[in-house]
Amino acid sequence: MRDLERVITHLKRDYKDSLRGIIEIPSQEPRISPFPPQLDKKLQDILVKSNISSLYSHQLLAFNCITDSKDTLLLSRTASGKTLSFLLPILNDYKKSDKKFTTLLMYPTKALSRDQESTLGKLLNESLPSKFGTYDGDTPAGERESLLKHADFIISNPDMLHSGILPNHNRRWKNFLSRLKYIVVDEVHTYRGAFGSHVSNVFRRLLRICNLHGSSPIFICSSATIGNPHEHAEALFHKSFNVIQDDGSPVRNKKIFFMNPPIVVTESTSTYRKGPASITIPLLRYSARENIRTICFCRARQEVERLYNAVTEGNTELSQKIKPYRGGLLPNERRKLEKDLFSGKINTIITTNALELGIDIGDMSLCIMSGHPGTLSSFWQQAGRVGRGGKESVIVFVAKDTPIDQYIIHHNEFITNTPSEEAWLSADNPYILLQHIPCAAYELPLSPKENYFESEIYSHALNTLKEDNTLKPYKEFLRYAIDDYPAKGVNLRGLTDYNIQIINDGNVIGETDPIGAMGSLYKSAIYQHLGTKYMSVELDFEKKYCNVERVDVDYYTEAVWETMVDMIDTEETKTLSNANLIYGYIKVTREPKLFKKIKERTYENIGYGPITLMPFTYETTGFSISLAENWVKQIESIDKRYIDVAIHSLSYILKNSSPSICMGDRGDIHTDVALTESEEKWKSCLYLYDALEGGIGFSEKIFNRIRDALSLALQIIEECECIAGCPSCVPPLPPGIKSQDIEELLFESNGAVECAKSLLNYYLNENFYSPNIKTFSLDNVKPPIIKEDPEIQKLQNRLKRAGEILKKKREKKY
Repeated sequence: MRDLERVITHLKRDYKDSLRGIIEIPSQEPRISPFPPQLDKKLQDILVKSNISSLYSHQLLAFNCITDSKDTLLLSRTASGKTLSFLLPILNDYKKSDKKFTTLLMYPTKALSRDQESTLGKLLNESLPSKFGTYDGDTPAGERESLLKHADFIISNPDMLHSGILPNHNRRWKNFLSRLKYIVVDEVHTYRGAFGSHVSNVFRRLLRICNLHGSSPIFICSSATIGNPHEHAEALFHKSFNVIQDDGSPVRNKKIFFMNPPIVVTESTSTYRKGPASITIPLLRYSARENIRTICFCRARQEVERLYNAVTEGNTELSQKIKPYRGGLLPNERRKLEKDLFSGKINTIITTNALELGIDIGDMSLCIMSGHPGTLSSFWQQAGRVGRGGKESVIVFVAKDTPIDQYIIHHNEFITNTPSEEAWLSADNPYILLQHIPCAAYELPLSPKENYFESEIYSHALNTLKEDNTLKPYKEFLRYAIDDYPAKGVNLRGLTDYNIQIINDGNVIGETDPIGAMGSLYKSAIYQHLGTKYMSVELDFEKKYCNVERVDVDYYTEAVWETMVDMIDTEETKTLSNANLIYGYIKVTREPKLFKKIKERTYENIGYGPITLMPFTYETTGFSISLAENWVKQIESIDKRYIDVAIHSLSYILKNSSPSICMGDRGDIHTDVALTESEEKWKSCLYLYDALEGGIGFSEKIFNRIRDALSLALQIIEECECIAGCPSCVPPLPPGIKSQDIEELLFESNGAVECAKSLLNYYLNENFYSPNIKTFSLDNVKPPIIKEDPEIQKLQNRLKRAGEILKKKREKKY
């Protein structure tokens, strides 16, 4: 307790200029119930031995519901005893049943499944020795065989179910699946978007195979709070659920501190807001030295590495207390970090959302969030990593210079008063469904009508697959007709089904997906791994590896991408204040053109270089929004340049704010400004589309709630404390504008903010708001100007010119 009092005093005293609010979550006493009378006596003794003499109210409700053989979804906070909620009734049934059944326990990641193996083992080992184990990609071949022969409780993940269990159901898994009575699925809220849509089809395939082998398993699921639990569970599992939301677990006092890094004025009198590292670096050093167990969440892998290097630089003694943790680590590295953190050898961890889920890392007291994690559900999951075991805790939210972060800083109550977002998925998404139907046919020939593929799109998908000879008739069924293994080509989590291995001196030090490699492992890119910097020297997509060499440099690299979009098919149209909105299929071409070298700490550009990789093209779903003719005519009468300023400003703020409408992340949604043909003329148009190939429905949600998205954007702009625009609302020079004439208009003015307000007001109210543009003297206050580096602009012009020359050369040659 004294530790937290010191932290609170430290925050209030040393960060008072950045402190924008404190919210206190009061303690809540538990609601408890005695053990149910039908609970096996031996299990009661094991619980009492573990200092558990009663159940929380939600645990008793879950026990009764599961005992009555009902499909059950439990919604409760982190550290609320979810594992005991689902495991106790299953073990009780197992102990009393004459016919021994099997149970499959599913976790969204290998790391979480391995952690739960340890947690479950404490109870299972005492009641069912040698009857359980983990079956995933890291399980040795010999251990796999032993599990199939002896285990009645198997822990796995969706990827292994998809590619390892279902394709081999008849040859190796028949005995286990024929006796399958319970399927436990933890962290259900993570199964949303593209990942959730893929997993929903995996469960369709599982239920179909269980039916073949004579089992009809009961689903038991747990989740963090979401806005649509019934609908989400039904969409994911194709079943109706009993939902338990009455969380009876105790809550200990939590204090949430909202920090906004200060605005500073440079020697040239320009202003900018410092990054979150200005707060997180000294705070992490303080907590590590004071031995306060701390977890710090960052948004990206390399952000974790950079923050770790910055915290330990010049403080080598802290490198033994603080470590980075992220995706892409090798299994042995990941498990060592988890073990050291749990044991207390490490007292501070800097991580991505890889530790957001319920991995047991021991009792943590302080949680630092470097920026909003993307959803309220994630915010509370990260906040729930501290204060476990009935202890009080402190959460520090450090805002970035983005619209959503700054909105939260101005509206602290948004965190506690706003309902959780809805978790959304689309199992019948054509792009995803066409990947899983061949897998289902490989596992068992398909009939024209299938109980687990009920939608109308199923028959159309069959026709498509018959036409391309993927499926062929077999008696009255359809069988998979290609001589390969369809599951291997389906990645549940991304665009590709393989990773690029990162190799140094012949040793694999990490891995990443090919698309990520394009933006982070191009030649001369800096790759950071556990505090060490490496430079990419050879990236080979065909052989799936990247060679890197260790370097000692004081900069990191960042890719600059070029994107082209084009609407290729229309599904739905509507109008908004006389502007056309068109939803349909969009062709996207993305290419990393060059990279910047950015100096650590000062973040100044110190160099650049070209990236010579082929572009990748994909189709997705999205919508375009045109400019209303009446608004265009009125704005042209003032200044034609305002049109481009307004639409690029809107593109920026929608990209950063609209994902909150659909429980997406900023990486799930892209926006762009491009020309489109309208009435035989080319006009500027704003595109908003799903980042993932095939589309998954994020943009469709925003299309259906476009007024909500635009209202949020306008509110953020109007409430921002900046004078003339900033990254928190709209930058003074919005990304994408490359006209020198428009740059001169925006330089030292509030033009971007005013033009955006004009366009948003017209969309929302059909009223014309005349931009009130003011200029500011350098001697007074200059707004933060984000200008293209002149050297980068020069390189871009050269690349463009070289491209034109090569095009002419090809035309001449052929």
